Amino acid sequence: MTTLCILGCLLLALSTQGLFFKSKVCYDELGCFMNAEPFNNALDELPESPEAVNATLNLFTRKNPTTSQLLRYQDKTTISNSNYNPSIPTKILVHGFLSNGHQEYMIQLTKTFLEIDDMNIIVVDWSDGAHKFYPKAVANTRLVGAIVATFVNLVKNSYQADPASFHVIGHSLGAQVAGYIGSGVKNMGRITGLDPAGPLFDRTNNEVHLDATDATFVDCIHSDGLPLYDLGLGTSEAWGNIDFYPNGGGNQPGCPLPAEGAAKDIFALHFSELTSDVSCSHHRSILYFIESLQNTTCQMTAHPCSSYDDYVKGKCNSCGDGPCPVLGYDSIKSHREGKFYLTTNSQSPYCQNIY
Repeated sequence: MTTLCILGCLLLALSTQGLFFKSKVCYDELGCFMNAEPFNNALDELPESPEAVNATLNLFTRKNPTTSQLLRYQDKTTISNSNYNPSIPTKILVHGFLSNGHQEYMIQLTKTFLEIDDMNIIVVDWSDGAHKFYPKAVANTRLVGAIVATFVNLVKNSYQADPASFHVIGHSLGAQVAGYIGSGVKNMGRITGLDPAGPLFDRTNNEVHLDATDATFVDCIHSDGLPLYDLGLGTSEAWGNIDFYPNGGGNQPGCPLPAEGAAKDIFALHFSELTSDVSCSHHRSILYFIESLQNTTCQMTAHPCSSYDDYVKGKCNSCGDGPCPVLGYDSIKSHREGKFYLTTNSQSPYCQNIY
């Protein structure tokens, strides 16, 4: 996800806002989508059609760990003919802006989850809808969320799958998709937001962005919560039951400041490095979550504190009456809520405990 593209898209959108007057689109069983308040956050853009977005649900299980089976949200035959098992947990993985379902981190997560337990892993690839003008991609998150929610409700009603056994993990705009999935499914078990996208979602109504009501448990990892004018891609707003702010939730150790990295790459003509430098901190939330699954010798323990500055000054070495939560997969075990801070190393292994 590149901030330069987002900034350019927003400027273009603002210059043309009001030229287009379509206010509603309807897509059969997915329902109707309007751009009236509060869903005017995408600068009047509406979701594209299901055919244009072309979101695919790709199933991996222990029976097919490396080759996916395509599931269609409106076709029970594809489900019946697959290895999908409604009696075991399901993880749904959702990528973000300018990304796709074939990223290395998707492969790592799928492999690691299947090593941990017998699960259904569904990788949602909505790359056709994500490789668009940023406000249009923002609007498309609503459609992708509706598609996946329709699928979950289908397996709930036709195959007795328990929504409480579903865990949606989304990065960036994928975290916003996860929120829309949860809002369309009653009693969704868990959503993990990996640096949820902030541009066009900050300071909006809870209906518009991922929030704690979208599942029984919502945990967020904030790794790039700088303001957009500093080329931040995430948000510093606390949207989950529990929100983790590694290294304060802004620029991460080992990553260049996005604006500085972008300027150096442009002046040195290192355009191939531009995206990775700008999105380094944004991507770090994924790496922290993967490490929480794979590192059995060190857990990234977090502490409640009034601020990150107080945390690093050693003023918050107690977790009060309950256990200290750990960032990542096991965060649900602490039954804690609120904002929690921690520090990490600048490279893998990232786990570091200063208290």
